[in-house]
Amino acid sequence: MSRKRRNPLLILAGIAVAAAAVVGALLLHEPEPPAETWEDGLHATVRIIDGDRAYDIELTDFPVVEGRVSYEGPEMVEGEANWKDPHSYRGVDLGTVIDETIGLENLVTLTAVALDGWHKTMPSTALDEADACGRVILALSKDGETGDAWDAGPLLVFLPEDERFSNQDMLDALGPEYAHYFGTSPSTTGLLVKGVTFLVVNYDGGALPTLLDL
Repeated sequence: MSRKRRNPLLILAGIAVAAAAVVGALLLHEPEPPAETWEDGLHATVRIIDGDRAYDIELTDFPVVEGRVSYEGPEMVEGEANWKDPHSYRGVDLGTVIDETIGLENLVTLTAVALDGWHKTMPSTALDEADACGRVILALSKDGETGDAWDAGPLLVFLPEDERFSNQDMLDALGPEYAHYFGTSPSTTGLLVKGVTFLVVNYDGGALPTLLDL
C-alpha cells in the first residue's frame, strides 16, 4: 500500500512555527549584558569611622554607578543663575556603602572628610535617592579620566534625575544647616569634597580624623 504524500505547504508551516518557538525561547533566555566593572588596577579606599570602630572599605568592590550633572555656583549677578559646565562621573553609591557596612538605620548624619581637612556633613535622608539631591556617590572617574589622570577622587557628587543640582535642591535636601554658602549665597559647588578619605558616622563636632589616623 502506498503512503499518502504530505502537503508541502503544511510541512513548511510547521517548520516556521517551530523555528519561531525556538527563537522566542532564545530571546526569553538571552543573558543580560554583564554589569560594568572597574578597570583593572584601580583601587580607592575610604575609612568609615563609627565611634570607636573603623572600617577600611575598598570602593571598587561595589558596582559602578554613572551619572552626569551640572552644579549651580553662588549668585554673582542678581537674578542670574550661575551654572557650571556639566560633567560625567562614575563612582559607587554612598548609601549602599554605608548600608552594607554599618546599616543605614544607624545613621543620623554622615561627614565626608578629605585629608586637607575640607569636609561636608549631610543628614541621612540625603542618601535617599527620592529627595532633591538624587543619588549620592563617591566618584572615581570624571569625564572618562580616572586613576593617575584624575587625582580628585574619591569625589563627593550629587546626581539628581534632571542632571542639574541647583542651590534650591541643596537647601531642600540638606537644609540650611548643612548647605554650603559662599559668603551669604548658597552654592552647591562647595559640596564637591575632593579626595574623600574618611566617612564619619554621626559626627559630634569634635576633632576630625587626619592622616595620622590612617
